[in-house]
Amino acid sequence: MLTLSVDFAGTLSQRHPWLLFALPALGLASIGLYKLLRLPVDLATDGVIERFRANERIPGGVAPGILGGTFLTVLGGGSVGMESGALQMGASIGSVLGRPFKLAPVWRRGRTIPNGYPAALGMAAAFSALFFAPLGSCMFVLELARFDRAVARHVPTMLLATFVAYAIARAVGIGDHIPAVALPALSWGSVAHCLLVGLCCAVGGVLFASGLRALRHVVRHRVGRPLVAVAAGGLLFAALVLAFGWQAFEGTGMGLLRGALAGEAAPADFAVKAALTVLVLGFGFKGGEIMPMFTVGALLGCTLGLAAGQPAGFSAALGMAAFFAAASRCPLAAVLMGAEIFGWAALPFLLIAVAAAYAGSYDVGVFGRGAASELARVRREARRGESILEEAR
Repeated sequence: MLTLSVDFAGTLSQRHPWLLFALPALGLASIGLYKLLRLPVDLATDGVIERFRANERIPGGVAPGILGGTFLTVLGGGSVGMESGALQMGASIGSVLGRPFKLAPVWRRGRTIPNGYPAALGMAAAFSALFFAPLGSCMFVLELARFDRAVARHVPTMLLATFVAYAIARAVGIGDHIPAVALPALSWGSVAHCLLVGLCCAVGGVLFASGLRALRHVVRHRVGRPLVAVAAGGLLFAALVLAFGWQAFEGTGMGLLRGALAGEAAPADFAVKAALTVLVLGFGFKGGEIMPMFTVGALLGCTLGLAAGQPAGFSAALGMAAFFAAASRCPLAAVLMGAEIFGWAALPFLLIAVAAAYAGSYDVGVFGRGAASELARVRREARRGESILEEAR
């Protein structure tokens, strides 16, 4: 349903360019939809992920809300994706379906017994159906959950769900079909290029994530008027697109991604797509961050490949995975998804690029802190608590 609706909205937007002028009104309509569904109007993917991590119930209205909101944003040409929407829908549907089977969180002896399994199951399955990457989808949810035991102990069932979703999506032919690329021979030159792409994506990923989180903070806590913010953001987006002729950067960016993997990208394309995505999502429009992150990374990688004389399509594939790892703080998922999409022969190159991107970037992600730093923080607090107890004795 999400794929069909977003594809339909993108087709209408391309056929009727004047819909760009309706973007502010469409943004207001999405806010109205969230109010109608009694959802927080500023609820975005990061908020749903935080609820998931905190083991809070994810409202059933999130599924129709993000479906309708993403449709409206893409209809007006907004630079958003649908994959994060699939995560939100999966979490919402999983939480709702889990209640009849007594899989939702329960109270026992005055405390909440965590059970993030239903939401995790829905998120992993929905993501797998879109990207045809069951292993990467399962790992993505595990990293988003920061390997919480309540989720990790259900990995076999999650894998089953992701492979079932993958098989159905393949049979029906609905999802994001990302083309494969030709791989070079493993050499010192290709290894050096992997490091270059990874480090550049580290910088770009931090800037993207920091910019988006900062703008959302300002809009939510300083402006405080969602209707005003979304109207102003829509007008600013439309003005920039018309003034600079950036119509190619509207929508999910799948066309730009495929062009980058084919070796076609202008030097500033990645920056334009990143800026427009931060603008739209930061001002409160509904939609996803993941496909724009893939697109920005691929455009950056392609640009680096053309500049360094390396195969541009191969470089774009590296950039796609490395930028996603830096901006999402989910490196294991980035490696697995990259290998499933571009073939397991790409695994050595992906490992180098993703490792460089993750290690070279600051721990500020679109979805919050990464699993590694969060686990390290928990261990530090546990050691501090133990030392205090020892001193008290």
